[in-house]
This record gives sequence, structure tokens and C-alpha cells, in this order.
Amino acid sequence: MTERTEAIQAHWTRAGVLGRIEAALAAAGHDPQCPPLAALSAIDHLHTGGLATTKDQAAGITLTAGMRVLDIGCGIGGPARHLASTFGCRVDGIDLTPEFIAVGQELTERAGLTARVVLRDGDGLALDYPDQAFDVVWCQNVTMHIADKDRFLAGVRRVLKPGGVFTSTEFSSGPGGEIVFPVQWAYDGRLSFLDSEAQMRERLVANGFEIVEMSNYSDVVRGRMRAAASAAMPAMSNHLVYGDDTPERQRGTLQNLDERRIIYWMIVAERA
Repeated sequence: MTERTEAIQAHWTRAGVLGRIEAALAAAGHDPQCPPLAALSAIDHLHTGGLATTKDQAAGITLTAGMRVLDIGCGIGGPARHLASTFGCRVDGIDLTPEFIAVGQELTERAGLTARVVLRDGDGLALDYPDQAFDVVWCQNVTMHIADKDRFLAGVRRVLKPGGVFTSTEFSSGPGGEIVFPVQWAYDGRLSFLDSEAQMRERLVANGFEIVEMSNYSDVVRGRMRAAASAAMPAMSNHLVYGDDTPERQRGTLQNLDERRIIYWMIVAERA
């Protein structure tokens, strides 16, 4: 295991995630052994903007039954389960954090989706899949942890079929100055690697992608985050996964978005 992997796992791991989710589901009147996806959606979409962002991202691409999707940085599997149940596609998900995968596998089994969703430990810098295996590579809030973004994009291109789609929601650096920590993905600069917008565009093209759309999605997620920050922490939210300091880290992310120190993008690119 590399030092990078250990650091990322340490940042995200919070013991007892499944137990907290089970308790929250039971308190809300749901059977933890057969949880409805609608109830889980408040917890298991870990990226900025939650389920609403997942739906917006999915609306920007074509997804049909029979397609194969690779979700890099799948967390506990919320987006993978949503895509499989909504569109009928087969989703493989990988994540560096073993606890996320263990919880995600259990929730996927309880939701009855193991035939279409397969989650396992894996690294976005070492994709253990054949060439041209996927119609879509899906990614949400991942590359902030990746310094070697060219290596990442080369791997994404390799596993995509010709004409396949890479869709991503990611942060870039912004014109407002250096990041103020903490943010959701980092307590300091050791785990935060952001490109500028220009660098993001240049890397995509240099690594064999044609940019279909690259939209500044910051105002949308700022609105969603501000609404969440102004309300009391709900019993069912991703703090069950991220830990008790979730509000502080979210406030830091929101401050950086407000001050344009970071910008949030929704990207669709085709394998050229």
C-alpha cells in the first residue's frame, strides 16, 4: 500500500458506518435489512450536491439498459445503485477506502441490486479492467486527491470504448486565491491537488478526449449547500459516513466556493 493510499483511506474512514446507517433507517421507520433507495439517497450520495447532482449529471449523458458503467471513487455506492435502478445499466464501482466498499456491498445486497452493481476495492490510477470495456466512465469529486492527472485520464481513456463517454464533477482552483482549509476532501494541502480550468481543459484534450460540455456548476451546488448549512443536521445525511465534523468541512467548502477560490465543474467528454 502506498503512502498516498494510506493517507486517503485515513482521511475518509470512520468506523461503524453501517451501524449508524442501520440505526438512522430504523429510527425513520424503514427496515434496515431491506432499505428503500429513496431513503438511502439522503446518505449514500457523498459528493457535492448529493442525489440532485447525480441526477443532473446523468441527464447530461445517454444511459440505457445494457450499458457498462465504471464509477471511479464510488464511495458507498449510492450513484451506482441509482444508475443501475433508474437506467438498467451494469455498474462496476471502485474506491480506495475499504470501509466504503464493505458498506456499499452490504447495502447493494440488501437493495437487491447485486446482479447489476459490483463494488470492490480499487485505485483510479491502476484500473484493473480490460481495454475498451466500458461505455461510460463516471466520476464525482475524485481528482482533487490525484496529483498525476495525466495518468488518471490515460487509464480512463484506455478502458472506454471508442466514442465512449467520460463524465465527471470536479473542483478546479479559482481566481480568488489559495484554498482556506478544511474542505470536504482535505484538512490541509497534503491531499488536495487542483488544476485551473485551463489546465483541466488542456489535459482532457492532450489525453485523447473531445470536450462535449464543461459547465461551471458552482452556483447550483452553492445554493444546495447553503440551504443544507442553514438547517439543522438531519438524522439521515452523509454525516453518518463522513463523521461529526461534516458541517465544518462543508462550511469550508462553501466559503471557498463563495470566494471563488475553487470552482465546481460538470464535465462530459468523449473518447476521441
